[in-house]
Amino acid sequence: MIKDKDLPPPYNRTMNKKASDIVVHVEDCTKSFSGVTVFDRVSFDLVAGEIHCLVGENGAGKSTFIKILSGAYVPDSGRVFICGKEVKNFNPDVLKAMGVQTIYQNQFLMPDLSVAENIFMGDFAAGKKGFMNYKKLVEEAEKVLAETEMDIDPTRMLGELDITERQAVQIARSLAQEAKVLILDEPTASYGKREKTALLKLVKKIAAKGIGVIYISHHLDEVFELADRVTIIRDGKKIACYERDEITEQQLIRDMVGRDADLFYKREAVQLKDGLLEVKGLYKKNYIEPASFTMCRGEILGIGGMVGSGRTELVSLLFGVVSPDGGEVLINGTDVTSKDPYTAIKNGICLITEDRQHSGMFLDHSVGWNFVSAIINKEKGMLLRQQKENKVLEDYIGRIQIKTQGPEQEIRFLSGGNQQKVVLSKWLHTNAEVVIFDEPTKGIDIGAKEDVYKLMLELAHEGKFIIMISSDMPELVALSDRVLIMKERRLVAELSGSDINEEKILTASIGG
Repeated sequence: MIKDKDLPPPYNRTMNKKASDIVVHVEDCTKSFSGVTVFDRVSFDLVAGEIHCLVGENGAGKSTFIKILSGAYVPDSGRVFICGKEVKNFNPDVLKAMGVQTIYQNQFLMPDLSVAENIFMGDFAAGKKGFMNYKKLVEEAEKVLAETEMDIDPTRMLGELDITERQAVQIARSLAQEAKVLILDEPTASYGKREKTALLKLVKKIAAKGIGVIYISHHLDEVFELADRVTIIRDGKKIACYERDEITEQQLIRDMVGRDADLFYKREAVQLKDGLLEVKGLYKKNYIEPASFTMCRGEILGIGGMVGSGRTELVSLLFGVVSPDGGEVLINGTDVTSKDPYTAIKNGICLITEDRQHSGMFLDHSVGWNFVSAIINKEKGMLLRQQKENKVLEDYIGRIQIKTQGPEQEIRFLSGGNQQKVVLSKWLHTNAEVVIFDEPTKGIDIGAKEDVYKLMLELAHEGKFIIMISSDMPELVALSDRVLIMKERRLVAELSGSDINEEKILTASIGG
């Protein structure tokens, strides 16, 4: 058991907290993989009702920390206490029983089940003869949903809900299991402004109920809105812990990446080149309305709009993920309309998807295999020269700063940001003419974002057609030469020059 004298600052210094208030206490935890230390003597604590934000670059050790607290990893040394009890058996079921609930970036819910069934998944109330008592299930779900103050019908199918409502269901599921600690890993990674506001409001309500919240985000505006305290991790080490009022954004960035914020990326002008991409009346019935636009080589065309507005659906038609019912796509007058991704790759079109885990890579395969998985479609022969491909991969590893042990390492062991970089290199290797980025910096830290931005500018200088979907408003404003706005699955506006600002984008996205 931890005692008052063991409380780390600032709590026994400025807030007069008791040991009974601490729901998570970590002492000098270390974790290594294959002899490489990725989490080095880190100490941390969380108080009931506190929102403690955890920030750091991709690969800094945040994911390792989460997996230790959730029981997926066993620390090599150090101790962990949950509500005053030391964890002796690091197992996900044990940690859940102790009150730790973790909500990861990728939602693990069942879209074909009702909200109530998702909330109590694996813990259905049994009725007579052992059958599920669905009426009782719905009643209990209503009680839990009332705690989140979200107006959601527990009998609705989960697949019918929007992204914020699905996140609320995940939180309700945690409450149903009597969470004392709630860990949220990049919960707003692909949210629009409205969805983000609703989720942050919900997190505050959860903390107000006395649940300790560990909140991980690369969006610093969220950190400064939510945090009671902020802990920074860099290269597996705890750099600092601040009260919210003690830290500025510039200091936070400096601690995260080891350099000043004013050294970050600033957009440079790119000379447009001859060549034209034309999209003429591209549509799919009951999927997206006819869309038309043109762009020049070397141009970065942003696509904005709220989540669910049709942005991803538009680029899915361009890449042939969904076969269009009509319209055409032309590059310099040549028809490159694609009915499937295989044809799109042959036509020089690539799509870096938002959901890299499920549609961007093969998690059980190596970095090298993922790297060549797209170029296979363009090779004339049946065999690849692996040694040659590995050499090309090494060039990309240096070019965009991929942190990996080499081509043979399984990609699932890389951090999210480095996985994204492997996906980028895979598509760049195809030498595509049209490069589509769908939320290119989702879940990526500030330093890695700069690498991606530089890469986009390199591609623009090479004369590629760059299309970028982004829910990050400053990113959309800073990078785009023009911005197309989607609303209700149709193109509603085009912004250029001084009109590319947050107010105009938001007005076109949600206005009349």
